[in-house]
Amino acid sequence: MIFCLLLLMGLLLRCYYIDWNKELTGDEVGYNKMVLQLLHEGIYGYAPYASSEQPNAFTTPGYPLFLAGCYLVFGYANDQPPIVQIQALQLLIQLLCALLMYRISNRLFEHSGISLFVMGCFLLHPTFILSPLFLLTETLYGFFFLLFVYFLVIAMQKGRLREYFWIGILFGVCILIRPTIVPFILILIAGIAVKHRRGGIVQVLRPVCLVVAGFLLMLLPWWIRNVMSLHKIVWLAEQSGNPLLWGSFPFTRRPAVDPTEDPAEMGKMAYQRIINGFRSDFFTYLSWYTWGKMMYFIQNIFPRLGFITENLVIRMIIRTIHVAMALAGFAGLLKMLVHERRNGSYLLLALLAFCSVVLYLPFSPTPRYFYPTLPLCFLGMGYLILCIQRRRRKL
Repeated sequence: MIFCLLLLMGLLLRCYYIDWNKELTGDEVGYNKMVLQLLHEGIYGYAPYASSEQPNAFTTPGYPLFLAGCYLVFGYANDQPPIVQIQALQLLIQLLCALLMYRISNRLFEHSGISLFVMGCFLLHPTFILSPLFLLTETLYGFFFLLFVYFLVIAMQKGRLREYFWIGILFGVCILIRPTIVPFILILIAGIAVKHRRGGIVQVLRPVCLVVAGFLLMLLPWWIRNVMSLHKIVWLAEQSGNPLLWGSFPFTRRPAVDPTEDPAEMGKMAYQRIINGFRSDFFTYLSWYTWGKMMYFIQNIFPRLGFITENLVIRMIIRTIHVAMALAGFAGLLKMLVHERRNGSYLLLALLAFCSVVLYLPFSPTPRYFYPTLPLCFLGMGYLILCIQRRRRKL
């Protein structure tokens, strides 16, 4: 009954707070122009707030192809996207994410009460209530990210070969939507190798090769397209210069940066700013690229609480609860890392959470980047509750 009530409450909250058929803003404008250009002219290219006119690899194809499919299925008129249908679809995807949170938690902790708590945190948090509102990568990426976590937990618990292949495929899909966490594949392979080390080299190579095969199966079409269309090798995307430059201004969220600047030039400017900054003001830049951006990630709730309420007191209470949950979640994940080193599920989950934060530190300090880490913080809180219950039983 609690399970059904939580799902119903999550559905109603999303239906209530979503601004159906809202106007496009920011990156949504670029995505719309990109999809229209792809459908009308067959050119895959992205340019902020404009049509690219020529093919490029500014952004990976995961979310644009999802949007293009929605345009074709639901139809569009006057170059306007079927935004209501996309919002409704993303709302359903969010509910599937909540079910995945329950399943992951149940596999990790084998406790229905804790699983319901974790699922409730996901369903009732403002970030996940509001994210289906936007034509941005968060909802789709969050679904495949949690699906990847689910299969990762199953693989670590059961060790069956088919799960490893699915891990590679799902990780590849995640990278095609948001490529920043691609270095985690090295940690993933190392963790799998350690798990199977006692079976000899053959037992290690089988799951590792399946993960790599699934990953390459997803990425190869993108690489081939880039070579054929752009006549050069682009492994992921060329947009990194944009957020890298935005993130090179210490303790500044909205620096005066021209988003229409060439990404390659923005990247060069960013590297120069970072190098000069560390040389001239080392401790300011060190603090900015460590705890400074972390505080920006955690303190601000994506997209913003103004969509929920304009009451400053309520917003302060919600933000305080959010920060407390994030910090408690990190504490639980750190405890996993220290005390559950022999449990592959816990270890890789904790490493994935910390990688998901650390790998975004070089870039713009936007709370959007904290989106995929927040569900892992909820799982960290679930682990803390489990530890408290274990201690009580011993007493």
